[in-house]
Amino acid sequence: MKPGAHVYVLHNPNAGDQNNTKKDLVNLIESAGFPCKYASVKEKGWLRFKKNTAVLVVVGGDGTIRQVIKEILDRRLLDKRLPIVLLPRGTANNFAKTLQLSPKLLDLPLRIHHGQVKKIDVGFISNIPELSFFLEGLGFGLLPALIKAMRESNLSAAKVNGQELDMAFAKLMQITQHHKAEHAKLIVDGRTYEGNFLLIEILNIKSIGPNLELAPDADPSDGKFHVALLKEEMRQAFLVYLQNKKNVSSKKITPVVPWELIEVTDEVTVVSENRLLHADDELMYLNKKKRIKVEVRTGVLDVVL
Repeated sequence: MKPGAHVYVLHNPNAGDQNNTKKDLVNLIESAGFPCKYASVKEKGWLRFKKNTAVLVVVGGDGTIRQVIKEILDRRLLDKRLPIVLLPRGTANNFAKTLQLSPKLLDLPLRIHHGQVKKIDVGFISNIPELSFFLEGLGFGLLPALIKAMRESNLSAAKVNGQELDMAFAKLMQITQHHKAEHAKLIVDGRTYEGNFLLIEILNIKSIGPNLELAPDADPSDGKFHVALLKEEMRQAFLVYLQNKKNVSSKKITPVVPWELIEVTDEVTVVSENRLLHADDELMYLNKKKRIKVEVRTGVLDVVL
């Protein structure tokens, strides 16, 4: 690290159940020989990245990561690219799990010192300015319905008992039983897919929501996305799949995957009758049907492993 440079910690103190304090984080990083600045993403002013920042350390869950990445993507092209070290502290941590990032606080100095930089792809979204990108995935159907239902639920007891993921998984099963399949047309790398879908997910990572692994081979640094399509006629098969995943006694059984999985190397266009969609953990209701285009932008971010 150059003279005068420092590590900048961006922390969500409310994320997850591992309550690392400002003092914990700053003391650990400074004791390893790195000058350190700190900001809570819950307070004003954290967006002002310092001139001599050499490394960003983001401490939080998937929502915090998106919050920081959004600011990074909005920066001017002339601004230097900052390597990002992630310390997962959320509930699902889907992005961190895809990259197999350690949640151990004591691993931070080693990663800042010797971590390998991985260039991460991002999905750029056309025709919806409010949702201009995604890091994890964009979709219609079951997942945005689940996000909406969880936000409308009282999660205080589940958070205290560490059962938020279990609650989300159970709610997903409940929603799947009655959710209306909507007609959609997709063009994936020039090939057309059309039908009534319960779920449409364009994925940059392996899992989404309550650690639902829809694209087991996804790698956010390979220049590809995966599209998962679950048709109306596969509703019961999907419920069986979820039940098998939930049932401890059937963990050794590999459940039959009821969705179609398509690899994307260029772009996806979607026109859906379903107006509710998500990009990562952000929800949006479209006031009219739109033609949405998603492009793979390769190597946009530098994440330290």
